[in-house]
Amino acid sequence: MRKFVLPVFLLFLILPTTLFSQARQSFNPKDAHYLWPNEASHYLTSTFAETRSDHFHAALDLKTWGQRGYEVYATRDGIVHRIAIGPTGYGKVVYLKHPDGSYSVYAHLMAFSNELQQLADSIRFADDYKFGLDRLLGNRNIKVEQGEVIGISGASGIGPPHLHFELRTPNHRPFNPLLTNLDVKDTIAPTIQAISVEPLAARSTIEGKNAIFMRSAWDNGEYFELGNIEVSGPVGLGVKVFDQSNNVHNVYAVYELSLSVDGQKFFTSRADSFSYQNTSQLFIDRVYPLLKKYGSAYQRLFVADGNTLSFYETAANKGILNLEPGTHKVVIRATDYYGNSSKAVFRLTVEENEVNHPSLAGFSGEATDDFAPPFEWNWYNNWLNISKDNFRQLTVGLSDKRRFLNYDNRLAIKLKDNLFMNIPKIGPVKFRRMAPGSVGIVASADQQAFAVFPKHTFHDTVSVGMSVQKFKADSIRVRVISGIFPIQKFYKIYVKRDAKLTKTDNLSFYQLDREDSEWELVPTHFEADYIVIETASLGSFTTLRDSTAPRLSYARLSHRPDGQWLVRVNVTDNLSGIDYTRTKMWVNGVRGIAEYQPEDNRFVYYHPEFSPSPEMKVKVVAFDMMGNRKEKVFYLNHQQGYTN
Repeated sequence: MRKFVLPVFLLFLILPTTLFSQARQSFNPKDAHYLWPNEASHYLTSTFAETRSDHFHAALDLKTWGQRGYEVYATRDGIVHRIAIGPTGYGKVVYLKHPDGSYSVYAHLMAFSNELQQLADSIRFADDYKFGLDRLLGNRNIKVEQGEVIGISGASGIGPPHLHFELRTPNHRPFNPLLTNLDVKDTIAPTIQAISVEPLAARSTIEGKNAIFMRSAWDNGEYFELGNIEVSGPVGLGVKVFDQSNNVHNVYAVYELSLSVDGQKFFTSRADSFSYQNTSQLFIDRVYPLLKKYGSAYQRLFVADGNTLSFYETAANKGILNLEPGTHKVVIRATDYYGNSSKAVFRLTVEENEVNHPSLAGFSGEATDDFAPPFEWNWYNNWLNISKDNFRQLTVGLSDKRRFLNYDNRLAIKLKDNLFMNIPKIGPVKFRRMAPGSVGIVASADQQAFAVFPKHTFHDTVSVGMSVQKFKADSIRVRVISGIFPIQKFYKIYVKRDAKLTKTDNLSFYQLDREDSEWELVPTHFEADYIVIETASLGSFTTLRDSTAPRLSYARLSHRPDGQWLVRVNVTDNLSGIDYTRTKMWVNGVRGIAEYQPEDNRFVYYHPEFSPSPEMKVKVVAFDMMGNRKEKVFYLNHQQGYTN
């Protein structure tokens, strides 16, 4: 898990000639001719502004048919601005700067061109055989011509083999490469799969419930149909939709979305460009609870509080539907870059809002095994939706019935400052309201821990609480509740340190990634009085010790498509993860660069002059993030064969 923060300069209804007027100089993507940057194909695997784990996709991904080794070309004349190498993200990447001040980026390469590879190798060998590299090269004035080979396609960093091709304005804002002369064949209209309807107030209902509602669409041959949906109070719509192009099966983001009610346009969205400083606003452009829980990217058809992206044109209500009672015709239209369009049609029946305040008598009970923890409750910015069965097991410090709304077997609790709850298996928690424009501090009820949130950690005002359970001096669990709100900055948690805690060498806090059931290391350091955690997520954090060294196995010879010989060694770790910066590798006593490939769980011995000999002694010294060391020697016989 991830990602996974100046307003976007794009005002999408303005003509392209003024589209990028906020750059350091006037910039129009159509003023230059761009060359298709690879030889593999003229097809896409991903489009601009698609959903990623914690950000908008900033490029086109070009298809290489699952293979490595295709030539990558400079799309325009320019100079080499920057090269970088790393185990994640863009992997091996080249940045070019063009005469108009704009940039092009070529990522996930297997290798650079000969000149750039020699330069990268010389820098890394001089820096103690360091794997990682990030170097600005503009002052070297390394010129490249349009069509010149600058690299070989691969799968470095994250993802299967493909070429990440990104264009940026002179101010380093990514823009859609399809705004240039580059194009693909696309005569296929988008597919609308489903819609979501969100309650935007504690009194709102969708089909009788104060919770997010989803419905799948069906194709009637003319348009996508969704039937009738009953609502009351203000609601916001979202849509799950994808596009495709000719001759490939990949699915893409849709270029433009619009929403009309009774023939009146309420909302339009089109993402031609964005600022990297706003890329985490993906979480509020999408319906975050559905993205977090199901991995489903429903795009909101309204502008949520805290959203400063300039993708949108809306009526005064920002796309929020707070309609008069009666039945209204709703049309959602999805359009790709080439004008292929689809629509979904349904009826929204708005009823008079009728909610009641429950009696609180009898709303208490004993803890049971089926009690849902707070991270599974339905948290909203201004209210909490919880089942009555769960509520009966809570002690809630509220006596004002006006803070409660009753919906069938659920309650909506309006959130204000200083909400107190005693939660089974967790203990007492005091919730504070965290406002984006202010530094926020929340403490555990026993004052054993507190968290400090910098300004604009949250996109909107939310309620946050904290609890601490200390089982032993080195066994601690910290919960920062709730876990449903996206955050856009790192914050710090301070936990009082027990005087008996003296051994900290292998100790750290971890957070469980529930998708893959693996513990993820959380940066932790120990002060005299506090244990300090730095994290960019809410949730549960637990101390664990890692005293086990990494495991090294299965060394084998490999021959890359570009002719380079390598030795690959598998590596795994039980907890804290691999510290690739400290790992070293030798073949027959010659040290090379240990390149780490985390997606494949392996190290690769790289030396530009390496070629196999009949007998090879491979030595690896590996470390994990807690400093546990593993040394192992392998013996290879060239006659046993090799892998590609």
